[in-house]
Amino acid sequence: MAVLVLTGAVMYVPALSQVVGQRFWVRALHLAAAAATAAAPAVVAVWRWPEVSSVERHLAFWGRQDFGWFTQPWQVFRNREISVDPKQEQARFNAGQKLFAVLAAVALTALLLTGVPMYWWDRFSAEVVARARDLHVLLAMALVALLAGHVYLGLLSPYGLLVGRRRAASERPVRH
Repeated sequence: MAVLVLTGAVMYVPALSQVVGQRFWVRALHLAAAAATAAAPAVVAVWRWPEVSSVERHLAFWGRQDFGWFTQPWQVFRNREISVDPKQEQARFNAGQKLFAVLAAVALTALLLTGVPMYWWDRFSAEVVARARDLHVLLAMALVALLAGHVYLGLLSPYGLLVGRRRAASERPVRH
């Protein structure tokens, strides 16, 4: 993803394109990274089908607990206590992770589809290529924002891996 974002930025921003130069190689690297991004899920699915189908089942099932997850922030704003049933089994993915997976899959598919007229520009009208480019850029920016939010929530938020672990370690009782 980083290669796609960086090479896409170099091709889209004229100042970066002038600094880096080598537009042919930047474009070739962008296309190779796009092909790898498109092919990787298929390769992984063939190679590790039982695990992939299990993950897909967990991501595809939306239950009452998932919809409750989305209402939690609003309950806080309404000064209502959030109740968590300790007996209720935790799902493999929370609703935010499921939503991220859906949005990322849709955005990546749309990026692939809008990239086709841009690559084979001579087979499409100039208007289709221009619209595809505009949509491609907007989708790429949205996906970068989505990924940034995902990284923040996963690592740096109060419940993330880095801050959450530090907080949990600081709250442990001290043994004397």
